[in-house]
Amino acid sequence: MSYLRATLFMFFIHAIFAGIGWAIYGNQGAVIATAIALLFHIAVFWKADSLVLRAHKAQEVDENHPSPMVRSFVKECRDLSFNAGMICPRLFIMDAHQPNAFAVGRDALHASIAVTNGLLMTLSRAETRAVIAHELAHVKRGDSLSMGIASAVSGLLNRLTWIIFAPIGLSAISSRFISRTVALIFASKSREHAADRDGAKICGKPLDLAAALEKIDRNTVSLLNPIAEKNPATAHIYVVDPLHASKRTHRSSHPATEKRIARLRRQAEDNNISSTAKPETRY
Repeated sequence: MSYLRATLFMFFIHAIFAGIGWAIYGNQGAVIATAIALLFHIAVFWKADSLVLRAHKAQEVDENHPSPMVRSFVKECRDLSFNAGMICPRLFIMDAHQPNAFAVGRDALHASIAVTNGLLMTLSRAETRAVIAHELAHVKRGDSLSMGIASAVSGLLNRLTWIIFAPIGLSAISSRFISRTVALIFASKSREHAADRDGAKICGKPLDLAAALEKIDRNTVSLLNPIAEKNPATAHIYVVDPLHASKRTHRSSHPATEKRIARLRRQAEDNNISSTAKPETRY
């Protein structure tokens, strides 16, 4: 379904390019715009993850990082990837106070997982491990392709919109329209539930993921995510909706955190799984 959404979205953008070209320059304009759209599609498919990571100023890390906290994060991701039968994605850290994380990449061989400093400092080690497992589940399910494409395209279109409509004072309105359109196309609450379920299986601790979601959701109330606030279409890539409560609507990109927690608790009960013995343990 994620690949289908990505394909349909690219056709949608293709049609917009062709329509604008035809409206301005006729058939010749439509042909030229179609060629430009094709190049645009190729570039986005191959570079969407890089564009998203660059927009978030994410820094790649490995086991040689000077911070013990980051080195532990790298080790946990590699261990969980092995457990899931996957190649460990490239790992990134974002300098942001709000605890959150996301995964992008066109396939499991070219995936990246990024977490904020706030996540590593707020969650326990077991909770962080559970969030990593959730993101690995997205990668394994192929969700990271559409998530990255939507965020990258939305960002590029927003920039183009500001350039085109700034002279007539419609930049903000047009930008919000694009962000909401992209969010509606790619928002998938069932996708998050599936990643919760599969992520809990990867780490083996549904209650740790439930605790992590609760902490992250609580922190989004007081800690803003400037990138997501500026471009709401990126909200769907995060583990928990990063938008401030006042910006969320009934069309939120994520299911209610309470419902996700309830499902994880039922999953733990069904499998007779308890939480980690020392959830307060950090790095």
